[in-house]
This record gives sequence, structure tokens and C-alpha cells, in this order.
Amino acid sequence: MREIGFIMIFLGVLLFLVAAMLPMLSLAKGVEISGGGCIIILFFPICFGYGKASSLLILASIILAIVLMAFSYLIFRTISRYPEEQRSMP
Repeated sequence: MREIGFIMIFLGVLLFLVAAMLPMLSLAKGVEISGGGCIIILFFPICFGYGKASSLLILASIILAIVLMAFSYLIFRTISRYPEEQRSMP
């Protein structure tokens, strides 16, 4: 199960690097770059964005943060139903 986590982290970093390098490798003139993200500290999302489409990207980040929090809550609720002996990972 840990291998899946490492693969997901690796793919995320790889996707980030490709997205950062793509505008630099583009030969087209006048390319506009927009970006947005959301950092979650405890239960408080801090969302940011820049560029022409920043408001749309901030909205998408907020929606993804809410989905992530709901998914985490569902996982926590499901795990808490099992006895302590069954919760330990091999």
C-alpha cells in the first residue's frame, strides 16, 4: 500500500514540473500563464491565484479542498468504527 503513495507523490511532482516547464518550452508568442492553488493548514484552506483565469482557478481549488476535507472525514469515520486491533497496518 505504501508503494501507491510513493507513486502518487512522484506523479504529482512530475506533473508539477511538466506544467512549469511547458510555458518555457513553448515557442508561441503571447502565451498567458494563470495559476492557482490551495494550501490546507489543519481545517483552514488558504487559496491563491494569479493571471487572467485566477478567479476560476481559485474556485476550483476551493471546491477540491472541500472535496478533500469531506473525503478525509469519511475515511476517518469509517476507520473509527473498527476496533483498535484491526486498525494497525502490516
